Amino acid sequence: MRWHSPILVAAIGCALIACSPAEAPPDATAPDPAGSASGETPPDPETPSTDAAPMPQVIHYDCEGTPVDASFDGRNQATVSVDGVTLVMQTEEAASGAKYTDGAGNVLWTRGNSDALLMRPDQPDRSCTGSPAAPL
Repeated sequence: MRWHSPILVAAIGCALIACSPAEAPPDATAPDPAGSASGETPPDPETPSTDAAPMPQVIHYDCEGTPVDASFDGRNQATVSVDGVTLVMQTEEAASGAKYTDGAGNVLWTRGNSDALLMRPDQPDRSCTGSPAAPL
């Protein structure tokens, strides 16, 4: 029965460790003493952060011979220039890819980084191949 003693001690020790209280998460409302000691001031809550703003992305598409420039703002909107017209489109739910539509029946349905389908009323659908514009 002597081998039961070490096992019993180990089991009791594990039970006590498991029952010990977890360390409380830091209080988000309390001021950070390290930040105040360094002299840094927190950012003004009224000033919008530029870190959170998504960078717009511009893609040049060739839609079966028709040049199309699309600017995606990262906030569910695309501005599409085609045939001398600028279309402002909003995202719409799609089974795959990202689908942008406007109220006039124009659709740009992107798939991946370089493929798209352009659909315009009274015109045939056009398959598009794109490439990102050079950064400014």
